[in-house]
Amino acid sequence: MDDIVEHLGDHRRVTRPGLVRMAFLLCALLCVGFAQPAYAGQSNGVGRTTVVNSLSLIKDADLNFGDLISGTAAGTVIVDPQSIRQVNGGPVAAGGTVSAARFQGSGTGGQRIRVRAPTGSYILTESFSGAIMTLRDLTLEVDNADLLGRGNSGQYRITGAGPFTVRVGGTLDVGANQPSGTYLGTFDIDVNYF
Repeated sequence: MDDIVEHLGDHRRVTRPGLVRMAFLLCALLCVGFAQPAYAGQSNGVGRTTVVNSLSLIKDADLNFGDLISGTAAGTVIVDPQSIRQVNGGPVAAGGTVSAARFQGSGTGGQRIRVRAPTGSYILTESFSGAIMTLRDLTLEVDNADLLGRGNSGQYRITGAGPFTVRVGGTLDVGANQPSGTYLGTFDIDVNYF
């Protein structure tokens, strides 16, 4: 290729078209050759969950204070979680079936559960006369589960794969000259994973 000569007053400029193209191509190659490659970073994450059996609690036995004879003075009847009855004050024990309430629970072995009976009192009502007695101070014991924490925190760990048992006792306030009849009421027991 021929040089291109341009006259610019007292100066002249010489352009070599082949050299310009070659310089441009060389510059392009050098730029590409030194360009940093784009590396994409990659890392792996793990999704994880454990599916546990749903908790269930089925009543196996009612809290039964047995048969009582009302006295001229008020008193209490206590049934503990081991189904042992203690009568204090005016009422007199008169046989009948005595039992702590019993619930069979199932859940995933090794999981932590919280077992609670709400605090407060519950009303037992005689259906014909409308007379009432108060059930209070529910006490719980749980079998096939290890107690966690101190005292009766209500926190347990289910042992093994088998069911666990919740036994519930309580205190019944019996009035002086309490009207005869069958008294019924309900109370709640809550079991939750935590």
